Amino acid sequence: MAPRSAPQPRTAPGPNPISRRITPATRWAAIACGWVVLAYALALTLEILGRKLFSTSFKGIDELGGFVLAIGAAIGASYAMANRSHTRVDVFLVRFPKMVQRWLNALAMVTFAFFACFAAWRALAVLQETIELKSSAPNLELPLWLPQLGWVLGLVLLALISLAYALHAGWLLATRRPEINAWYGPVSAQEELDAELDALNRRRAGTPAAVEPAVGNTALHLHG
Repeated sequence: MAPRSAPQPRTAPGPNPISRRITPATRWAAIACGWVVLAYALALTLEILGRKLFSTSFKGIDELGGFVLAIGAAIGASYAMANRSHTRVDVFLVRFPKMVQRWLNALAMVTFAFFACFAAWRALAVLQETIELKSSAPNLELPLWLPQLGWVLGLVLLALISLAYALHAGWLLATRRPEINAWYGPVSAQEELDAELDALNRRRAGTPAAVEPAVGNTALHLHG
């Protein structure tokens, strides 16, 4: 009787193909949003100095800050979604069997997609109403639909990303693919550590970072 061969170790799944296509767009949107926040910070600094030293101030600087915050939050949520950086509490999830985890991870993607699509739908309704009423910002005296457009685009981007993830997760669940837990489950501490070490090695070697990070680097997880 021939000796039984040792079982081959299971290889880790590669990068998520959906994330590979989505991450570059969200990365550039996040970088552009970061420059806008930096420009606002400089303008706010100048406004504080002008008010303190010359008893003058920029009109509507606080109103502009609200616009920047709304746009930054929408685009930041899209970037976090693309990089699996949203907070997920997995105290009980990790104790369930793998099959149950697959169903729960798929359910998480579907429910998030529903929320994101609802938020984008309501944002479009607000933008349409603003255009119909020809509303304008009271202090800056500019059409209100201009800053609202950036906010709406961020929420629409979030809805498209979450919808693509939900459809992909549903397909993985229907075809019984094991990658669903690796691609749409909570990021483990070991995955975060591996991602940070990989980024550190790339910086030391002088090579550019990968287009799609392996995991999000701001997620928080609670393990019992």
